[in-house]
Amino acid sequence: MEILNTVIKVITTAVTVLTAYQIFYLILGFFSPEIKFSATDKRYRYAVIICARNEEKVIGKLIESIKSQTYDADKIKIFVCADSCTDNTAKICRELGCVVYERPKPVAAKARKGYALEWLFDMIRVDYDITAFDGFAFFDADNVLAPTWFERMNEAFDTGAGLITTYRNTKNFDTNFVSSAYGIHFYRSSTMYHRPRQRLGSCTHIAGTGYVLRSRLLTGGWHFTSMTEDAELTQHVTARGESIIFCEAAEFFDEQPHSFKVMFRQRLRWAKGRLVVFLKHSWLNLKGIFTARGARKVWSNYDIFWYMFPGGLFAAALSLISAVAGVVTGIMAGTAVDTAVTSVTSWEFFKNILVAAGVAYLGYTAQAALVVLRERRHIHCRTSKKILYIFTFFWFDLVNLPISVVSLFMRVRWKPIVHDKAFDYQQIIKKG
Repeated sequence: MEILNTVIKVITTAVTVLTAYQIFYLILGFFSPEIKFSATDKRYRYAVIICARNEEKVIGKLIESIKSQTYDADKIKIFVCADSCTDNTAKICRELGCVVYERPKPVAAKARKGYALEWLFDMIRVDYDITAFDGFAFFDADNVLAPTWFERMNEAFDTGAGLITTYRNTKNFDTNFVSSAYGIHFYRSSTMYHRPRQRLGSCTHIAGTGYVLRSRLLTGGWHFTSMTEDAELTQHVTARGESIIFCEAAEFFDEQPHSFKVMFRQRLRWAKGRLVVFLKHSWLNLKGIFTARGARKVWSNYDIFWYMFPGGLFAAALSLISAVAGVVTGIMAGTAVDTAVTSVTSWEFFKNILVAAGVAYLGYTAQAALVVLRERRHIHCRTSKKILYIFTFFWFDLVNLPISVVSLFMRVRWKPIVHDKAFDYQQIIKKG
Protein backbone atom coordinates (compact mmCIF):
# COMPACT_ATOMS: atom_id res chain seq x y z
CA MET A 1 0.00 0.00 0.00
CA GLU A 2 2.84 2.41 0.78
CA ILE A 3 4.38 1.80 -2.65
CA LEU A 4 1.01 2.16 -4.39
CA ASN A 5 0.18 5.38 -2.54
CA THR A 6 3.59 6.77 -3.42
CA VAL A 7 3.08 5.96 -7.10
CA ILE A 8 -0.38 7.56 -7.09
CA LYS A 9 0.98 10.64 -5.35
CA VAL A 10 3.78 10.97 -7.92
CA ILE A 11 1.34 10.61 -10.84
CA THR A 12 -1.11 13.10 -9.34
CA THR A 13 1.67 15.61 -8.67
CA ALA A 14 3.01 15.21 -12.20
CA VAL A 15 -0.40 15.86 -13.80
CA THR A 16 -0.94 18.86 -11.49
CA VAL A 17 2.42 20.35 -12.48
CA LEU A 18 1.85 19.70 -16.19
CA THR A 19 -1.51 21.50 -16.11
CA ALA A 20 -0.65 24.28 -13.64
CA TYR A 21 -0.16 26.71 -16.55
CA GLN A 22 -3.96 27.03 -16.72
CA ILE A 23 -3.83 29.21 -13.59
CA PHE A 24 -1.58 31.59 -15.53
CA TYR A 25 -4.12 31.49 -18.37
CA LEU A 26 -6.87 32.69 -16.01
CA ILE A 27 -4.74 35.56 -14.73
CA LEU A 28 -3.63 36.57 -18.23
CA GLY A 29 -7.18 36.33 -19.58
CA PHE A 30 -8.55 38.48 -16.76
CA PHE A 31 -6.08 41.32 -17.24
CA SER A 32 -5.51 41.15 -21.02
CA PRO A 33 -7.36 43.65 -23.22
CA GLU A 34 -9.24 42.49 -26.30
CA ILE A 35 -6.99 41.79 -29.30
CA LYS A 36 -8.25 43.62 -32.37
CA PHE A 37 -7.47 42.71 -35.96
CA SER A 38 -6.51 45.19 -38.63
CA ALA A 39 -9.19 46.49 -40.98
CA THR A 40 -9.12 45.05 -44.49
CA ASP A 41 -10.61 45.99 -47.87
CA LYS A 42 -10.79 42.33 -48.90
CA ARG A 43 -14.31 40.96 -48.99
CA TYR A 44 -14.20 37.20 -48.71
CA ARG A 45 -17.06 34.93 -49.75
CA TYR A 46 -18.75 32.98 -46.98
CA ALA A 47 -21.26 30.15 -46.80
CA VAL A 48 -23.30 29.93 -43.61
CA ILE A 49 -23.97 26.37 -42.45
CA ILE A 50 -26.99 25.65 -40.25
CA CYS A 51 -28.25 22.25 -39.16
CA ALA A 52 -31.78 22.45 -37.80
CA ARG A 53 -34.31 19.93 -36.55
CA ASN A 54 -37.77 21.37 -35.85
CA GLU A 55 -36.49 24.87 -35.11
CA GLU A 56 -39.36 26.92 -36.54
CA LYS A 57 -39.66 28.99 -33.34
CA VAL A 58 -36.14 30.46 -33.45
CA ILE A 59 -34.41 29.97 -36.80
CA GLY A 60 -36.05 33.02 -38.37
CA LYS A 61 -34.29 35.32 -35.88
CA LEU A 62 -30.91 33.82 -36.80
CA ILE A 63 -31.46 34.29 -40.53
CA GLU A 64 -32.73 37.85 -40.01
CA SER A 65 -29.59 38.66 -37.99
CA ILE A 66 -27.41 37.31 -40.82
CA LYS A 67 -29.29 39.36 -43.42
CA SER A 68 -28.94 42.48 -41.24
CA GLN A 69 -25.15 42.36 -41.24
CA THR A 70 -23.03 45.40 -42.13
CA TYR A 71 -21.02 43.06 -44.38
CA ASP A 72 -21.74 42.77 -48.13
CA ALA A 73 -24.91 40.71 -48.50
CA ASP A 74 -23.81 39.32 -51.87
CA LYS A 75 -20.78 37.71 -50.20
CA ILE A 76 -22.90 35.57 -47.85
CA LYS A 77 -24.94 32.52 -48.85
CA ILE A 78 -26.99 30.58 -46.29
CA PHE A 79 -27.31 26.78 -46.44
CA VAL A 80 -29.72 24.97 -44.14
CA CYS A 81 -29.90 21.25 -43.48
CA ALA A 82 -33.51 20.65 -42.41
CA ASP A 83 -32.69 17.45 -40.58
CA SER A 84 -35.76 15.18 -40.73
CA CYS A 85 -38.01 18.07 -39.70
CA THR A 86 -41.72 17.63 -39.08
CA ASP A 87 -42.54 21.34 -38.70
CA ASN A 88 -42.18 24.46 -40.87
CA THR A 89 -38.41 24.91 -40.50
CA ALA A 90 -37.67 24.23 -44.19
CA LYS A 91 -40.57 26.44 -45.39
CA ILE A 92 -39.48 29.40 -43.23
CA CYS A 93 -35.87 29.16 -44.38
CA ARG A 94 -36.84 29.03 -48.07
CA GLU A 95 -39.10 32.05 -47.67
CA LEU A 96 -36.16 33.93 -46.14
CA GLY A 97 -33.95 33.14 -49.15
CA CYS A 98 -31.87 30.23 -47.85
CA VAL A 99 -30.75 27.19 -49.83
CA VAL A 100 -32.48 24.34 -48.01
CA TYR A 101 -31.66 20.63 -48.19
CA GLU A 102 -34.10 18.32 -46.44
CA ARG A 103 -32.31 15.34 -44.94
CA PRO A 104 -34.42 12.17 -44.70
CA LYS A 105 -34.69 10.54 -41.30
CA PRO A 106 -31.38 8.71 -40.78
CA VAL A 107 -30.71 5.44 -38.99
CA ALA A 108 -30.40 5.88 -35.21
CA ALA A 109 -26.60 5.61 -35.27
CA LYS A 110 -26.35 8.62 -37.61
CA ALA A 111 -29.00 10.82 -36.00
CA ARG A 112 -26.65 13.54 -34.85
CA LYS A 113 -25.16 16.81 -36.01
CA GLY A 114 -21.83 15.46 -37.28
CA TYR A 115 -23.51 13.15 -39.77
CA ALA A 116 -25.98 15.86 -40.79
CA LEU A 117 -23.02 18.11 -41.60
CA GLU A 118 -21.36 15.33 -43.58
CA TRP A 119 -24.56 14.88 -45.62
CA LEU A 120 -24.99 18.63 -46.16
CA PHE A 121 -21.43 19.10 -47.41
CA ASP A 122 -21.91 16.23 -49.86
CA MET A 123 -24.88 18.19 -51.27
CA ILE A 124 -22.92 21.45 -51.45
CA ARG A 125 -19.95 19.79 -53.18
CA VAL A 126 -22.22 18.55 -55.94
CA ASP A 127 -24.29 21.69 -56.46
CA TYR A 128 -21.84 24.51 -55.71
CA ASP A 129 -18.32 23.14 -55.10
CA ILE A 130 -16.51 23.78 -51.83
CA THR A 131 -14.04 26.24 -53.38
CA ALA A 132 -16.88 28.54 -54.47
CA PHE A 133 -16.50 30.00 -50.96
CA ASP A 134 -13.47 31.19 -49.00
CA GLY A 135 -14.86 30.10 -45.65
CA PHE A 136 -17.77 28.33 -43.99
CA ALA A 137 -19.45 29.87 -40.94
CA PHE A 138 -21.20 27.39 -38.62
CA PHE A 139 -24.20 28.31 -36.48
CA ASP A 140 -26.96 26.58 -34.54
CA ALA A 141 -30.56 27.50 -35.27
CA ASP A 142 -31.05 29.31 -31.94
CA ASN A 143 -28.13 31.71 -32.49
CA VAL A 144 -28.38 35.46 -33.11
CA LEU A 145 -25.50 37.52 -34.51
CA ALA A 146 -24.45 41.03 -33.56
CA PRO A 147 -24.77 43.28 -36.68
CA THR A 148 -20.99 43.54 -37.17
CA TRP A 149 -20.22 39.83 -36.69
CA PHE A 150 -19.15 39.21 -40.29
CA GLU A 151 -17.31 42.54 -40.54
CA ARG A 152 -15.15 41.80 -37.50
CA MET A 153 -14.73 38.12 -38.30
CA ASN A 154 -13.61 38.99 -41.85
CA GLU A 155 -10.71 40.99 -40.37
CA ALA A 156 -9.59 37.90 -38.45
CA PHE A 157 -10.12 35.70 -41.51
CA ASP A 158 -7.72 37.94 -43.45
CA THR A 159 -4.85 36.70 -41.23
CA GLY A 160 -4.96 33.34 -43.05
CA ALA A 161 -5.95 31.31 -39.98
CA GLY A 162 -7.44 27.90 -40.70
CA LEU A 163 -10.19 28.19 -38.07
CA ILE A 164 -11.69 31.17 -36.27
CA THR A 165 -13.88 30.99 -33.18
CA THR A 166 -15.84 34.02 -32.01
CA TYR A 167 -17.30 35.45 -28.81
CA ARG A 168 -20.11 33.27 -27.51
CA ASN A 169 -22.64 35.17 -25.47
CA THR A 170 -25.90 34.01 -23.87
CA LYS A 171 -29.28 35.41 -24.84
CA ASN A 172 -31.13 33.96 -21.81
CA PHE A 173 -28.57 34.39 -19.02
CA ASP A 174 -31.25 35.85 -16.76
CA THR A 175 -33.74 32.93 -17.01
CA ASN A 176 -32.57 30.93 -13.97
CA PHE A 177 -29.60 29.34 -12.20
CA VAL A 178 -29.18 26.74 -14.98
CA SER A 179 -28.96 29.09 -17.97
CA SER A 180 -26.77 31.52 -16.01
CA ALA A 181 -24.35 28.70 -15.09
CA TYR A 182 -24.00 27.83 -18.77
CA GLY A 183 -23.39 31.50 -19.48
CA ILE A 184 -20.62 31.79 -16.89
CA HIS A 185 -19.12 28.56 -18.26
CA PHE A 186 -18.80 30.07 -21.74
CA TYR A 187 -17.64 33.46 -20.44
CA ARG A 188 -14.97 31.53 -18.57
CA SER A 189 -13.87 29.91 -21.82
CA SER A 190 -13.25 33.39 -23.24
CA THR A 191 -11.40 34.51 -20.11
CA MET A 192 -9.45 31.37 -19.30
CA TYR A 193 -8.77 29.83 -22.71
CA HIS A 194 -9.53 31.87 -25.83
CA ARG A 195 -8.15 35.27 -24.80
CA PRO A 196 -4.85 34.08 -23.21
CA ARG A 197 -4.21 31.67 -26.09
CA GLN A 198 -4.79 34.47 -28.57
CA ARG A 199 -2.45 36.71 -26.59
CA LEU A 200 0.26 34.03 -26.64
CA GLY A 201 -0.27 33.11 -30.30
CA SER A 202 -1.39 29.57 -29.43
CA CYS A 203 -4.26 27.59 -30.93
CA THR A 204 -7.55 27.73 -29.09
CA HIS A 205 -10.55 25.37 -29.32
CA ILE A 206 -14.03 25.61 -30.82
CA ALA A 207 -17.28 24.87 -29.03
CA GLY A 208 -20.04 23.70 -31.31
CA THR A 209 -21.12 26.92 -32.98
CA GLY A 210 -20.02 30.42 -33.99
CA TYR A 211 -16.86 29.44 -35.84
CA VAL A 212 -15.49 29.74 -39.38
CA LEU A 213 -13.51 27.06 -41.20
CA ARG A 214 -11.39 27.90 -44.24
CA SER A 215 -12.68 26.11 -47.34
CA ARG A 216 -9.31 24.55 -48.23
CA LEU A 217 -9.66 22.39 -45.12
CA LEU A 218 -12.95 20.98 -46.44
CA THR A 219 -12.04 20.01 -50.00
CA GLY A 220 -12.18 16.36 -48.93
CA GLY A 221 -15.56 16.85 -47.27
CA TRP A 222 -16.69 16.84 -43.66
CA HIS A 223 -15.60 13.76 -41.70
CA PHE A 224 -16.08 14.79 -38.06
CA THR A 225 -19.05 12.74 -36.93
CA SER A 226 -18.55 11.98 -33.25
CA MET A 227 -21.01 13.10 -30.55
CA THR A 228 -18.73 16.10 -29.98
CA GLU A 229 -17.67 16.92 -33.52
CA ASP A 230 -16.28 20.28 -32.36
CA ALA A 231 -13.71 18.60 -30.09
CA GLU A 232 -12.77 16.19 -32.86
CA LEU A 233 -12.30 19.05 -35.34
CA THR A 234 -10.19 20.98 -32.81
CA GLN A 235 -7.81 18.07 -32.31
CA HIS A 236 -7.42 17.38 -36.03
CA VAL A 237 -6.87 21.00 -37.05
CA THR A 238 -4.33 21.58 -34.26
CA ALA A 239 -2.43 18.37 -35.06
CA ARG A 240 -2.34 19.41 -38.71
CA GLY A 241 -0.44 22.56 -37.75
CA GLU A 242 -3.23 24.96 -38.67
CA SER A 243 -3.98 27.93 -36.44
CA ILE A 244 -7.24 28.34 -34.50
CA ILE A 245 -7.68 31.96 -33.45
CA PHE A 246 -10.19 33.90 -31.36
CA CYS A 247 -12.01 36.94 -32.74
CA GLU A 248 -13.47 38.54 -29.64
CA ALA A 249 -15.08 41.46 -31.48
CA ALA A 250 -17.34 39.10 -33.46
CA GLU A 251 -20.11 38.45 -30.94
CA PHE A 252 -23.06 36.11 -31.22
CA PHE A 253 -25.68 34.83 -28.80
CA ASP A 254 -27.16 31.41 -28.22
CA GLU A 255 -29.90 29.97 -26.05
CA GLN A 256 -28.75 27.92 -23.11
CA PRO A 257 -30.78 25.10 -21.50
CA HIS A 258 -32.80 26.26 -18.51
CA SER A 259 -34.01 22.81 -17.40
CA PHE A 260 -31.90 20.64 -15.10
CA LYS A 261 -33.05 17.53 -16.98
CA VAL A 262 -31.99 18.94 -20.36
CA MET A 263 -28.71 20.12 -18.84
CA PHE A 264 -27.96 16.64 -17.52
CA ARG A 265 -28.73 15.03 -20.90
CA GLN A 266 -26.62 17.49 -22.85
CA ARG A 267 -23.62 17.31 -20.52
CA LEU A 268 -23.83 13.54 -20.47
CA ARG A 269 -23.33 13.68 -24.23
CA TRP A 270 -20.48 16.16 -23.85
CA ALA A 271 -18.73 13.95 -21.30
CA LYS A 272 -19.13 10.75 -23.31
CA GLY A 273 -18.26 12.44 -26.58
CA ARG A 274 -15.14 14.17 -25.30
CA LEU A 275 -13.90 10.95 -23.68
CA VAL A 276 -14.39 8.98 -26.90
CA VAL A 277 -12.71 11.71 -28.96
CA PHE A 278 -9.78 11.86 -26.52
CA LEU A 279 -9.27 8.10 -26.58
CA LYS A 280 -9.50 7.95 -30.39
CA HIS A 281 -7.65 11.08 -31.44
CA SER A 282 -5.44 12.42 -28.62
CA TRP A 283 -2.48 10.54 -30.09
CA LEU A 284 -2.49 13.15 -32.88
CA ASN A 285 -1.75 15.94 -30.40
CA LEU A 286 0.64 13.74 -28.43
CA LYS A 287 2.55 13.08 -31.64
CA GLY A 288 2.47 16.78 -32.50
CA ILE A 289 4.18 17.66 -29.22
CA PHE A 290 7.28 15.85 -30.47
CA THR A 291 7.07 16.35 -34.25
CA ALA A 292 5.53 19.77 -34.86
CA ARG A 293 7.83 22.43 -36.23
CA GLY A 294 7.97 25.63 -34.23
CA ALA A 295 7.46 26.32 -30.53
CA ARG A 296 3.91 27.65 -30.98
CA LYS A 297 2.71 24.54 -32.79
CA VAL A 298 4.36 22.30 -30.20
CA TRP A 299 2.72 24.26 -27.39
CA SER A 300 -0.67 24.22 -29.15
CA ASN A 301 -0.62 20.42 -29.33
CA TYR A 302 0.48 20.21 -25.69
CA ASP A 303 -2.24 22.61 -24.57
CA ILE A 304 -5.07 20.96 -26.53
CA PHE A 305 -3.97 17.52 -25.30
CA TRP A 306 -4.37 18.62 -21.67
CA TYR A 307 -7.52 20.60 -22.43
CA MET A 308 -9.12 17.38 -23.70
CA PHE A 309 -7.60 15.19 -20.97
CA PRO A 310 -10.37 13.73 -18.72
CA GLY A 311 -8.83 14.95 -15.48
CA GLY A 312 -11.84 14.27 -13.27
CA LEU A 313 -12.18 10.67 -14.40
CA PHE A 314 -8.43 10.18 -14.08
CA ALA A 315 -8.42 11.41 -10.47
CA ALA A 316 -11.47 9.28 -9.65
CA ALA A 317 -9.81 6.19 -11.13
CA LEU A 318 -6.69 6.70 -9.02
CA SER A 319 -8.80 7.17 -5.88
CA LEU A 320 -10.74 4.01 -6.65
CA ILE A 321 -7.55 2.01 -7.16
CA SER A 322 -6.21 3.27 -3.84
CA ALA A 323 -9.49 2.47 -2.04
CA VAL A 324 -9.75 -1.05 -3.50
CA ALA A 325 -6.14 -1.74 -2.65
CA GLY A 326 -6.78 -0.56 0.91
CA VAL A 327 -9.78 -2.88 1.27
CA VAL A 328 -7.83 -5.85 -0.10
CA THR A 329 -4.96 -5.13 2.26
CA GLY A 330 -7.38 -4.81 5.16
CA ILE A 331 -9.07 -8.12 4.32
CA MET A 332 -5.71 -9.85 4.18
CA ALA A 333 -4.87 -8.38 7.60
CA GLY A 334 -8.36 -9.19 8.94
CA THR A 335 -9.16 -5.55 9.82
CA ALA A 336 -11.05 -4.30 6.75
CA VAL A 337 -14.57 -4.18 8.24
CA ASP A 338 -13.57 -2.64 11.58
CA THR A 339 -11.39 -0.03 9.87
CA ALA A 340 -14.11 0.88 7.37
CA VAL A 341 -16.83 1.28 10.03
CA THR A 342 -14.56 3.37 12.24
CA SER A 343 -13.46 5.64 9.41
CA VAL A 344 -16.94 6.47 8.02
CA THR A 345 -18.48 7.06 11.46
CA SER A 346 -15.71 9.22 12.84
CA TRP A 347 -15.97 13.00 13.23
CA GLU A 348 -12.70 13.32 11.30
CA PHE A 349 -14.35 11.74 8.24
CA PHE A 350 -17.28 14.19 8.25
CA LYS A 351 -15.02 17.13 9.01
CA ASN A 352 -12.86 16.33 5.99
CA ILE A 353 -15.96 16.17 3.77
CA LEU A 354 -17.19 19.54 5.05
CA VAL A 355 -13.80 21.16 4.59
CA ALA A 356 -13.45 19.78 1.07
CA ALA A 357 -16.97 20.97 0.17
CA GLY A 358 -16.27 24.41 1.57
CA VAL A 359 -12.98 24.76 -0.27
CA ALA A 360 -14.63 23.63 -3.51
CA TYR A 361 -17.50 26.10 -3.09
CA LEU A 362 -15.14 29.01 -2.40
CA GLY A 363 -12.95 28.07 -5.36
CA TYR A 364 -15.81 27.80 -7.86
CA THR A 365 -17.45 30.98 -6.54
CA ALA A 366 -14.21 32.98 -6.69
CA GLN A 367 -13.64 31.84 -10.26
CA ALA A 368 -17.22 32.79 -11.21
CA ALA A 369 -16.77 36.21 -9.58
CA LEU A 370 -13.61 36.90 -11.56
CA VAL A 371 -15.27 35.82 -14.80
CA VAL A 372 -18.44 37.87 -14.27
CA LEU A 373 -16.37 40.92 -13.29
CA ARG A 374 -14.21 40.61 -16.41
CA GLU A 375 -17.08 39.93 -18.81
CA ARG A 376 -19.72 42.12 -17.15
CA ARG A 377 -20.26 44.37 -20.18
CA HIS A 378 -21.31 41.32 -22.22
CA ILE A 379 -23.84 40.06 -19.64
CA HIS A 380 -27.24 41.52 -20.38
CA CYS A 381 -29.29 41.35 -17.18
CA ARG A 382 -29.76 43.25 -13.94
CA THR A 383 -26.70 43.66 -11.70
CA SER A 384 -28.52 41.98 -8.81
CA LYS A 385 -28.96 38.82 -10.89
CA LYS A 386 -25.31 38.85 -11.97
CA ILE A 387 -24.29 38.87 -8.31
CA LEU A 388 -26.82 36.20 -7.33
CA TYR A 389 -25.74 33.80 -10.07
CA ILE A 390 -22.10 34.07 -9.00
CA PHE A 391 -23.08 32.28 -5.78
CA THR A 392 -25.20 29.63 -7.49
CA PHE A 393 -22.62 28.70 -10.16
CA PHE A 394 -20.68 26.15 -8.07
CA TRP A 395 -23.00 23.22 -8.79
CA PHE A 396 -22.26 23.40 -12.54
CA ASP A 397 -18.66 22.34 -12.03
CA LEU A 398 -19.46 20.13 -9.05
CA VAL A 399 -21.57 17.75 -11.18
CA ASN A 400 -18.79 17.27 -13.77
CA LEU A 401 -17.35 14.20 -12.07
CA PRO A 402 -20.59 12.28 -11.39
CA ILE A 403 -21.82 13.02 -14.92
CA SER A 404 -18.51 11.78 -16.36
CA VAL A 405 -18.68 8.60 -14.29
CA VAL A 406 -22.31 7.95 -15.27
CA SER A 407 -21.45 8.46 -18.94
CA LEU A 408 -19.08 5.49 -18.78
CA PHE A 409 -21.94 3.11 -18.11
CA MET A 410 -24.71 4.64 -20.21
CA ARG A 411 -25.43 4.36 -23.89
CA VAL A 412 -25.56 8.01 -24.85
CA ARG A 413 -27.32 9.19 -28.00
CA TRP A 414 -27.66 12.67 -29.45
CA LYS A 415 -31.09 14.19 -28.85
CA PRO A 416 -32.29 17.60 -30.06
CA ILE A 417 -32.80 20.37 -27.52
CA VAL A 418 -36.00 22.39 -27.80
CA HIS A 419 -35.38 26.12 -28.30
CA ASP A 420 -38.10 28.70 -27.72
CA LYS A 421 -36.36 32.00 -26.89
CA ALA A 422 -37.07 33.92 -30.11
CA PHE A 423 -35.20 37.14 -29.28
CA ASP A 424 -33.61 39.45 -31.81
CA TYR A 425 -30.38 41.35 -31.17
CA GLN A 426 -32.04 44.52 -29.88
CA GLN A 427 -34.24 42.60 -27.44
CA ILE A 428 -31.20 40.85 -26.02
CA ILE A 429 -29.01 43.89 -25.41
CA LYS A 430 -31.87 45.86 -23.82
CA LYS A 431 -32.05 43.37 -20.95
CA GLY A 432 -29.37 45.12 -18.96
